[in-house]
Amino acid sequence: MKRLLNTSLKEIDFAVVDLETTGFSSIRDSVVEVAAVKVKNGRIKDKFQSLIYTDYIPYYATRVHGIDIDMVSDAPSLNTVRNNFREFTQGCILVGHNIKSFDLPFLINAFDVEDGACCVDTLKISRCLFSGHRSHKLQAVARRLGIDSEKYHRALDDAMVTAQVFLEFLNIEKKKFRILKDIVA
Repeated sequence: MKRLLNTSLKEIDFAVVDLETTGFSSIRDSVVEVAAVKVKNGRIKDKFQSLIYTDYIPYYATRVHGIDIDMVSDAPSLNTVRNNFREFTQGCILVGHNIKSFDLPFLINAFDVEDGACCVDTLKISRCLFSGHRSHKLQAVARRLGIDSEKYHRALDDAMVTAQVFLEFLNIEKKKFRILKDIVA
């Protein structure tokens, strides 16, 4: 792990991840959509997105992300999506906006991501870089950086915006952010 932390950011494959869920508990609630955007050497390289079958989505969750039970009725099972997601993100360092507090527990429980996996949290980077600002929500950070997006709360849209935010952070702080250890939460 120590060797990995000293690796140049240009040599690392990142997977910027976002999830949509039926609630906030990684134990009781389900993932209904997952997306990942591969980033390497300052560029977006590939994308992955899938809805996930579930037999129940509460109304309040649908109000947030717009995914209803009809949309997931023919979606692949968690097992199928888990395998595809793991294959897509294999060898990548995971990145997300609030990944440590929200996404990682779901990824551990539903996608068998290793507990304690090395992750980069753009929320924490935002709090460091923009400590004088009140809001560090993804929309606010994107707006602050001039990243335009009308769509939020769908996994691929949020993963794409987070990837752009991540790349912009790396560009802003290119002298400070040189190795993985410099950006790991």
